[in-house]
Amino acid sequence: MQSRFSIYRTIGTLAVLAVGLLLLSGIPAFKNADHGWKFVAGGIGWFGFLLTAAAALVLSAVAVARRNRPQGS
Repeated sequence: MQSRFSIYRTIGTLAVLAVGLLLLSGIPAFKNADHGWKFVAGGIGWFGFLLTAAAALVLSAVAVARRNRPQGS
């Protein structure tokens, strides 16, 4: 039972991280940069958002599949 709550906590953490990275990538100073550390930070924000959002979706699908699994043998 503990793993079930742990998977939901992980999904929530990934969702919060994805929103934070999306907000980071939307800051105009990072979004409109052409070079330098601001360009790198904006890229990390955007691609990090894509990766964490994809991971959260996959983990959500796993949680739904586990919940709908028949009980017993």
